[in-house]
Amino acid sequence: MVIHFERSLQDALEKIGKHEYHEFKIHSFEEEAKHEHDLIETYGNAKWAIVDILNGRYGLNVDLQNWLDHKEDDVAYFLNEAGSNSLHHSEFKAPYRLCLWLGENGFMISIEQKGKGFDASFVDSHRIKENEGAAFEFYRKCKGEVFFDDEKETRVIYYVSDISVLCEQGTPQ
Repeated sequence: MVIHFERSLQDALEKIGKHEYHEFKIHSFEEEAKHEHDLIETYGNAKWAIVDILNGRYGLNVDLQNWLDHKEDDVAYFLNEAGSNSLHHSEFKAPYRLCLWLGENGFMISIEQKGKGFDASFVDSHRIKENEGAAFEFYRKCKGEVFFDDEKETRVIYYVSDISVLCEQGTPQ
């Protein structure tokens, strides 16, 4: 699918249907994070928890290693690309939290940062981040949908996938 600047959180929640919610806080402080062992470990554990929950709930084979091995895996790419941007380019150099919604028709993941947002529509239309990572390139090509809390002052990036996409990437239970 593609980047959706018109999608809202409410639209996406309706799309995935009745759901349960999980939240993983990474860096709650409004100060620049020091990339010490504790922060990186908390961030890594949160990503793996999301992977484990998705694999258990939907019978997927998501693996964060797939991103490193350049294997198709939307979840691994989203968590690593969007997370990396948050670690390197956000005001406080860390995600605030990762969130996961598990729905009857699909799921949604978000990565949220505190502090100053960025203009996602400008980044997309001018392709200005291409040399700093592949996040927007992934967003343009992924099988799910990527949208933002505010296209001009983005602090939250969402990835939403429905059951049909899940079936293409691995048979859900």
